[in-house]
Amino acid sequence: MSKYRLLTLEKTQPPAGARTKRWYRYVITNGITEINGFRSGTEKEIREFTRDCITHLNRDIKQNNRPHTFRPAYMHYAYEMSL
Repeated sequence: MSKYRLLTLEKTQPPAGARTKRWYRYVITNGITEINGFRSGTEKEIREFTRDCITHLNRDIKQNNRPHTFRPAYMHYAYEMSL
């Protein structure tokens, strides 16, 4: 699986009722999945935040510690019928 990286970081309009005026939109991708987010702060703060997110996402991929493995629907059905 490809590693995640920051695709886009751009200044955007704050949401209605926001107390702060500096908002950024970011997109993190691995070529298959995109994570879109909005966050307030300086550009430096947002870059640090996305860097931390990317580090955690890539670490989880490397360790491959998933809570469960994929099973096709017919395997779940067969298991339940054997109970």
